[in-house]
Amino acid sequence: MKDFFKRVYTVIEMRTGFATGLPVLSAGLFGAYLKGDLNIPLLVLMFISGFSFNIVANVANEIRGYLKNEETDETMTGHKGSEGLSRGDAKLIDAIIALLIFFILGGASGLLIVFITKDLLILLIGILSALAAICYSLGPKPYIVYPVGELVSGIFVGGVSSLVSAYIQLGELNLGVILYAVIGVFMTIFLMAANNTSDYNKDKVHRVTLPHVIGFENSIKIILPEGILMFFSLVSLTVLGYINIALFLIGTFCMYYFGYVKWYKDYKKIKAPYKEMAKEWGPRPLLLIYSFNLLMSLGFVIFLIGGLI
Repeated sequence: MKDFFKRVYTVIEMRTGFATGLPVLSAGLFGAYLKGDLNIPLLVLMFISGFSFNIVANVANEIRGYLKNEETDETMTGHKGSEGLSRGDAKLIDAIIALLIFFILGGASGLLIVFITKDLLILLIGILSALAAICYSLGPKPYIVYPVGELVSGIFVGGVSSLVSAYIQLGELNLGVILYAVIGVFMTIFLMAANNTSDYNKDKVHRVTLPHVIGFENSIKIILPEGILMFFSLVSLTVLGYINIALFLIGTFCMYYFGYVKWYKDYKKIKAPYKEMAKEWGPRPLLLIYSFNLLMSLGFVIFLIGGLI
């Protein structure tokens, strides 16, 4: 059993699983901050569901890469949390079992949320999200092979999960929830874009991604206007009174330091893809996602507690 978990770890891409789980946590706490009350069971269940379905998408991608022989010694990053099937660290049956476990875990958590809230709209969204996680890489028309993968992932992984998480805490959708979800959309797009840009040459054989359509250099440059739109959402949240100045400064610091200083400032200078690109630059958008959502979550908790005292 111990060896099984070791093998499974090599195909689930845990670090990108948290790239979904943390925005769900952050958005849920944002909804609680707006309402002035926190429903902890719903927050935990939503975190588990969002995290689990992201792992499902990750494992589905690993299975596809293995079956299509997409990875070679030249393209693998060497990250121990992924590419396990291609390296031979895990077997196909391990990946299938992992996919089923996380699918059941995510589905069960989602059904519990529906049972507690009695909201059938959440059930419908959950079903669509589950299908999106599977169809991301598997099925007759996996959207990972088309230049819409970044957008679809951004909408479902960053946007829909954040909307639902905030909605079940607040009890309604408002402009503030939508604006906060937009930030999650762009951060997820950043993550997908960095991966697709790094895999520019490798993907040419198996799929057509957005960088292939707009060109390698443009796939890097496009991050800047996307980042501006993301920051505009944060500004709008502040101007409209959904967050205070302290939370605005926290978000701005994360976007500037982890988005620009630690990532885009040097990233924009790259003129052509190279072998180590994914390993060197893939974690950068993760740092942005982690820092923003963790620090904003902490801020929401502090001001929520302060408002209750």
